[in-house]
Amino acid sequence: MHKTLLITIDFPPQKGGVATYLSNLCRNMDKDKIFVLADRREDSKHFDHKQNYKIIRARLFYKFFWPAWLRTMWRAKKVIRQEKIEQILISHVLPMGYIALMLKLPFIVSLHGYDVLAAQKTPWKKYWLLKILNQAKAIIVNSKFTQNEVLKLGISLNKIVIVYPCPNIKPENLILAERQALKAELELHGKKVLLSVGRIVPRKGFDKVIESLPEVIERVPNLQYLIVGNGKFKDELENLALKLKVLDHLTICEDIPDTNLPSYYDIADVFIMPARQIGSDVEGFGIVYLEANFFGKPVIAGKSGGACEAVIDGETGILVDPENVSDIAKTIIHLMNNQEYARKLGENGRIRVANEFQWNKHCLLYTSDAADDLLCVDLGGRRII
Repeated sequence: MHKTLLITIDFPPQKGGVATYLSNLCRNMDKDKIFVLADRREDSKHFDHKQNYKIIRARLFYKFFWPAWLRTMWRAKKVIRQEKIEQILISHVLPMGYIALMLKLPFIVSLHGYDVLAAQKTPWKKYWLLKILNQAKAIIVNSKFTQNEVLKLGISLNKIVIVYPCPNIKPENLILAERQALKAELELHGKKVLLSVGRIVPRKGFDKVIESLPEVIERVPNLQYLIVGNGKFKDELENLALKLKVLDHLTICEDIPDTNLPSYYDIADVFIMPARQIGSDVEGFGIVYLEANFFGKPVIAGKSGGACEAVIDGETGILVDPENVSDIAKTIIHLMNNQEYARKLGENGRIRVANEFQWNKHCLLYTSDAADDLLCVDLGGRRII
């Protein structure tokens, strides 16, 4: 593997699936060959210090100059010169793709679903999307769903490789004392716990879960719905729960660090995120489904985007119509009141994640004479440059 610079606006400690995906990808590369240029954050020092690869933080966008991303290009040029970078890896095809074209180095694009769709909103953006993808040496996608969106653009399949996200939050990270303290703090003893984890945005479908609660509570009166996440949609969710008279059955937990997530997954009976597509905003895969499965929990997902790959319907969880509140309600009731079936789904999911979704098995990055100065990814025995 040759010296690679990842240029990204999403990177931990920023939360979100893309940031976590990219950090895990870097963690599985040669620590002396991968460098990251990411946006400056006041809370990044602790995270950066724990990584075994170099992270360069800088303010990536101008405030009063257009195009704002030119600042990223000048900073990237400096890093390329100082570190003798040989290739570029970009996330967010727009605007980072413009920069990749101008840097005149071989580059690889990482796509996650939403970015592909959002870049087709105008003819101008679509023109540059096609230009960037056609000139990329390789395209890494997070699901078959994202791959199919790229294929629709006429991009060659030989250029694309699927690297699924793998859980970073594991059962061995669970501290039993924290689990018990959490149940006591949230007054969950004797309760059935329905859990969601994710950014509080409309696409995640948390509003549809709340709309289903009146029907669910009739059959599962001791149910408590926990949402772990942050987002501007929080007030709307609480107002909806108040209107439907189910606010006492809803708890939204904000600013929860990833280190505490194992306790939340462990106390849950069922995990749910009935994600839906809203315009170009889509769930490209859904790492939280795998995290919940890894803790032996059955999951409920929406039939949308890449979620249909993260969850095997009837085997590791259940896929529902994300717009159908009655379908969501019946599925929650079924899993809550059929413990053996729910346990079987969760155990199937745990085994699948343990066998198929581990970074050290799933994505192997290696050196090859055939690499021609490019990143090589081995997925299921298939190589792509």
